[in-house]
Amino acid sequence: MTVIPNDLRIEGKQIYLRKLTKKDATIEYCSWLNDSEVTEHLVTIKTTVEEIEKYIKEKNENNKCLFLGIFSKENDQHIGNIKIEPIDFQKKIGMMGILIGNKEYWGKGLGTQAINVFVKWTFANLGLEVIEAGAFPENKRSIHVFQKASFTIDRIEKQSVMHKGKLSDNIIMAIHKT
Repeated sequence: MTVIPNDLRIEGKQIYLRKLTKKDATIEYCSWLNDSEVTEHLVTIKTTVEEIEKYIKEKNENNKCLFLGIFSKENDQHIGNIKIEPIDFQKKIGMMGILIGNKEYWGKGLGTQAINVFVKWTFANLGLEVIEAGAFPENKRSIHVFQKASFTIDRIEKQSVMHKGKLSDNIIMAIHKT
């Protein structure tokens, strides 16, 4: 198991990733999670700044989770989050998720860039051999972004996730360490 330094910074061309802190739990961050367009394909509920503070603290204290913010290099603006959770160090596998919450940054390739640098760092530093990501079939944007980042569809878990009050399929994509 690897201890993640608090000053971790993973560089991309237009973005960087870093650990979130209590000060990152802002009204803007909260607004993403309360925007039905942003959360359309997520299993999430409306939230408050206080709940986000608690969530960040829990994720930072969880040794089977790496939860980072995605920031624009241009203006240091927090535009989204990326995480790998749970991490199974014994099986050398983890489940990744990403959210570009600031809609001004949608469609600019930053999600793919964040996934690419995160996967590279994770394989090099956490000893994982496989990273998976799940998406609902309707979430074409997420599926496309992960495929652009070299993930392939591994399996479809039929009627396995509750979404909007009904059971939905979960498309599991994966990338393997080379």
